[in-house]
Amino acid sequence: MNTSKKCSSKKHSEIDAISFCVDCNIFMCNKCLNYHNEILENHHKYNLNENFEDIFTGICKEESHKKELNYFCITHNILCCVACISKIKDGGNGQHSDCNVCSIEDIKDEKKDILEENISNLEDFSKTIENSVNELKQIIEKINKDKEELKMEIVQIFTKMRSAINEREDKILSEIDNKFKDLFYQEGDDIIKKSEKFPEKIKNFLIKGKQILENWDNNNELLNSKINECVQIENSIKIIKDLEDNITKYNSKNTEIKFINNIEDNFNDIISKIKNFGEIINEEFDVNAFRFKFKNGQNYKVSKNGLMATKTSGGDTWNCTIIGDKQIPKNKITKWKIKLTNFKIKHNTCNILIGIGPENKNNKDCFYDECWTFDCGESKKIIKNKFRIKYNNHTGKLKEGDIVEVIVDRISGNLSFAVNNSDYGIACSNIPEEDILYPIILINDENQIVEIIQN
Repeated sequence: MNTSKKCSSKKHSEIDAISFCVDCNIFMCNKCLNYHNEILENHHKYNLNENFEDIFTGICKEESHKKELNYFCITHNILCCVACISKIKDGGNGQHSDCNVCSIEDIKDEKKDILEENISNLEDFSKTIENSVNELKQIIEKINKDKEELKMEIVQIFTKMRSAINEREDKILSEIDNKFKDLFYQEGDDIIKKSEKFPEKIKNFLIKGKQILENWDNNNELLNSKINECVQIENSIKIIKDLEDNITKYNSKNTEIKFINNIEDNFNDIISKIKNFGEIINEEFDVNAFRFKFKNGQNYKVSKNGLMATKTSGGDTWNCTIIGDKQIPKNKITKWKIKLTNFKIKHNTCNILIGIGPENKNNKDCFYDECWTFDCGESKKIIKNKFRIKYNNHTGKLKEGDIVEVIVDRISGNLSFAVNNSDYGIACSNIPEEDILYPIILINDENQIVEIIQN
């Protein structure tokens, strides 16, 4: 309770006031309030459970004004006194002298219409806001349940190799908690906290609005008080609408997070790969990433993690086709990056070709005729494929350390490339919709090395 105000009665001047009467412009202690209620029960009173500065008295709050609020600034949607609209702009006067101002009598019909509309809105909100908040709570509960199921899935996997994997397991579980917290919990909890008191506030505003409307034409001396209540309800409607929009946006979020098992070898090989086992992703923010590894094949060696391949035999000729271990999805856009880790060119040729193609089970020479690839040679960059489409938009050579990005759009049938984040645009079109295709690397010279870059 605010104890900074004392009762206005001389007899009770040392007693803390608990109420303020707008009509009488007095503060009242408990004794005075009881007496006041018996003889003046229709007066407008406020409990002093909030700062007095927030209580509407009908008097301008400007320190130098202290005049009745008999005018309304349409420009700023606020009550004004005669000093506020004065053409003399000094001593705190004239804040609204250049605004669209009218008397409160002129605005009362418009405010009444707005009040009726807002009462209807409040009735609608009263019916929907609690349901919306309950739905949000259910979503949070489902997120929490999904999180626990996801954690249980991980625990079951890690239990089989507990002695070697404790450190990695703790890191994954912590990462899950952080992702849920960052993506869902904080925002959802904030909305719920802001929403907790709104159903009761809506009911209070609804009751107050109806009371004002019922007594609208009675006692015009309190018109500024009524209009002030109208403005408060209008401002509350804006806050409620913003809250409703935030709840709707949150409810439409994709809340699914998956655990990606990035080891598909025999279980006995897992122990050597513990430190890199598993990752947590949210597919909503990583929809185009295509993760794969290199398959073992002829004339090249694949690293233990499957992300690097080196041509080790076969001489300097097109007899080394390195193929990814996953098919490129249909009806989807996918992309990946290849780094030229060792790229010392021996000949003025296309030493490495990067792109897509079918599986080359017999390691057929000159397999680029069946593929759509990007030239990483020293001469003009071209597209080598079975249609012999040349890509002559850019010239120059690539160097060791450069990164080539492949973008496959199997919806439109386009294949695009970028080098070191510089977009080279669409290289070729009409990629067959139904063909089974894989990431393809073709190496000509021995000791050339390529590496999959995972973001």
